Amino acid sequence: MTFREKEILQILKSNPMISQQEIADMLNISRTSVAVHITNLMKKGELLGKGYILKKENYVTVIGGSNMDIQGFPNNPLVMHDSNPGKVDISMGGVGRNIAENLSRLNINTKLISAVGNDLYGNTILSECKNLNIDVNDCFISDEYSTSIYISILNNDKDMQLAISHMDITEKLNESFIHSKYKSINDSKAIVIDTNLSTEAIDFITRTYCHVPIFVDTVSTAKCLKIKNILSRFEAIKLNKYESETLSNIKIENLDDVKKSAQYFLDKGIKNVFITLGSDGVYCANNKEMFHIPGVKIDIINATGAGDAFMSGIVYGFMNDFNLNETAKFAISSSLVALSHKNTINPNFSVDLINKTIKEFNL
Repeated sequence: MTFREKEILQILKSNPMISQQEIADMLNISRTSVAVHITNLMKKGELLGKGYILKKENYVTVIGGSNMDIQGFPNNPLVMHDSNPGKVDISMGGVGRNIAENLSRLNINTKLISAVGNDLYGNTILSECKNLNIDVNDCFISDEYSTSIYISILNNDKDMQLAISHMDITEKLNESFIHSKYKSINDSKAIVIDTNLSTEAIDFITRTYCHVPIFVDTVSTAKCLKIKNILSRFEAIKLNKYESETLSNIKIENLDDVKKSAQYFLDKGIKNVFITLGSDGVYCANNKEMFHIPGVKIDIINATGAGDAFMSGIVYGFMNDFNLNETAKFAISSSLVALSHKNTINPNFSVDLINKTIKEFNL
């Protein structure tokens, strides 16, 4: 597609009923030239007919939390009940928002439905998401609630030691608000949710859009319980060892236990299961196969965003028709790329870097 064709297509997306002359006046070109470009767009399948009906784009809708991350990195082993010298970073975060950013960096058309306050942090999140080509037009913006803040303290191994999340605003993503975004969600190729959403919102989304593949990030042992009775509604689930134990009531002490836990989720109706085991790797399962991929040794810079990157890799695999093995390797490599940077989201996150990492670690 030429630059001029892209310009015209963008105008038509904003106003499908605009006349050719109006487009010509906007771009300072002749109406005849506009007609030629529109004909070419029709030949390329970007326009489908009269009224400039636009080709429906495949996109993923992510519904979940957005917040500002405040992370503390100690210079030495943490001393509890004391002040620890170190560094503090502030960046955008939230499981849903992080997954949306990773997907966008993987060139997946992404819509984020989240809740932010009409404040400095909220406006920053919306602005940066737009810069990353994430559609945030359906986000809830509140004058009453402040944007969520997540404060975490990492230990000497660069893993989270303690965190506090202030996410009251996420409750505004209720059934009524989600229903008001029906068309946007209904037209999605896939939906991703995190369990920061309320139990009622999760139930409504998974009932109303059951015809769309839904992916769930379980977030934590406490929050994952929100989906315990509706597991059959998910295309895929990403959970760690402890979340798996909580939901399946199967204590995991070895790989046989992991296999039993994975089978539990398959028996409940989930199509694809990914249980992350930290340094021990990942266990993957669907109704065709089950397998364990051992852990990869890597110098961890920051472990905070690894799970979000892993989920984005799962969704990328679905959008590109990967099989379970291909999806697992892409997801693992995505998490390795995340682990190798101090930011929650590695700014170099890309398909090329992930594929390079797959080869580097012989995944």
